[in-house]
Amino acid sequence: MRQMIWMMLLLLGVASSSGAAPSRGIVGRPAPPWQVDQWVQGATAALDVNSYSGKVIYLYGFQSWCPGCHARGFPTLQKLIKRFEDEDDVVFVAVQTTFEGFDTNTPAKALSTAKRYDLKIPIGHSGAAGKPSPLMRHYRSGGTPWTIIIDRSGIVRFNDFHITPDAGETLMKQLLAEAAPTRVQTLPTERGGQDRIGKKFPKIPFSRWLLAAPKSAPPKTRTPPRLTLYRWWTDACGFCHASLPAMELLRKKYGEDGLRVVAVYHPKPPRAVEGTAIRAAAASLGFHGDIAVDESWHVLREAYLDSGQRAATSISLLVDEQGVIRFVHPGPVLFPSTDPEDVTQNNDFVMLESAIEKVLNDAKAKPTPHG
Repeated sequence: MRQMIWMMLLLLGVASSSGAAPSRGIVGRPAPPWQVDQWVQGATAALDVNSYSGKVIYLYGFQSWCPGCHARGFPTLQKLIKRFEDEDDVVFVAVQTTFEGFDTNTPAKALSTAKRYDLKIPIGHSGAAGKPSPLMRHYRSGGTPWTIIIDRSGIVRFNDFHITPDAGETLMKQLLAEAAPTRVQTLPTERGGQDRIGKKFPKIPFSRWLLAAPKSAPPKTRTPPRLTLYRWWTDACGFCHASLPAMELLRKKYGEDGLRVVAVYHPKPPRAVEGTAIRAAAASLGFHGDIAVDESWHVLREAYLDSGQRAATSISLLVDEQGVIRFVHPGPVLFPSTDPEDVTQNNDFVMLESAIEKVLNDAKAKPTPHG
């Protein structure tokens, strides 16, 4: 009788999720961070969706007491792990997304459940009484079992209660056949700011724009640009005085190929500054491209400062045409140099330029859509 009641509740849950389908899931959107509370197997605290950039991700949400998870979710997960066991570009992750039965669906229970199914994949726990699961909230899941499939570019391609092993295999093979985004070399994690790689650049508007005069602009490039480099600077920053000429070098060298370099002026302290003074300051440092003004640091905070401990504000973000951050320089300075004393600054510049070249080449290789 108890089993019958559980099955009825499960069917009711699935039926209600079908009726509420428009409000569930985020198919077609960039995959948000998981922010898992605790990894109980095969992972460290730093593991998140951007750890698997360029791979196809199968993310399974469960609760240890969920009958549907045991009846369908785990068997499907096991079968797909077996089918893709020799494929390096497919990863499987399971997270117990607890939204009820907090005394039963514990981290310890998540681990014992993983061992029951002999899972060798990362296993996490997310959610507790008074602390809703960020993963469930970000992905707008409807409960458990819940399956999320993310493509190589970090876009959610499936986000629903259940997928059959055959349908899952078909979709994942399709995603594997799609070209992986170019992997660029990034700075060491301890330099800071690398957690922003793979995230979306915010759509918050800048305070205003000071566009380059036509005579100063590089030859006409594709609109929108294939790649945008944002460098925050101020006229009172010595590091910016050394770095802004390097931005001009990149603007001139790669402008025809589709790179747009934007010098983002963020006054210290935040305040209104006349556009003519900003343009004159940039010109005095040798930069003649487009300038965005971030008077109140709204974009800087959303794009970078508010997501972790940061050492500088004069940072650089390289953003592709999908709006995804591909390279982060955490500041405060970089430029090309042959002086041994400037080896770090030169190496950082070389890595940034290499990232620009790789992403631009990747963009050129994509077929141009025909209208």
